[in-house]
Amino acid sequence: MNHLLTLEDTEKYLNLLAKQFNEVGRLELLSNEKTWAMFLAQEESDKIPREHLTVVESILLGRPIITVEVFRDLATQVLKEYKYCTIIRVLYKMTGGNLLPELVNHSAKMTACVLRPEAQQDPSA
Repeated sequence: MNHLLTLEDTEKYLNLLAKQFNEVGRLELLSNEKTWAMFLAQEESDKIPREHLTVVESILLGRPIITVEVFRDLATQVLKEYKYCTIIRVLYKMTGGNLLPELVNHSAKMTACVLRPEAQQDPSA
């Protein structure tokens, strides 16, 4: 796969997603398990493929079960398909739109990187 995202940016994104998830639990005074149940209860979580949920949970808990390289490839696929990060959409709903500014900015940067016109061109064309 042609890598549009750097490993550094991808790792930073993993950390920011976990930080946001922890912030939700802290503000709501919820355990990780209850915060995860709250995540799954959001209608927006239905966009996340069921086979990715174990991975998403591990990322949000700050203990990813996949490598940064694998997450980079998955994130690129999701951004190309949906034009946004499906995890962010759920966290946005959970926080009432009050996402960490650094997470918002980094998510926008990564999305722009993947969706820029030159990245969308098929090199075999």
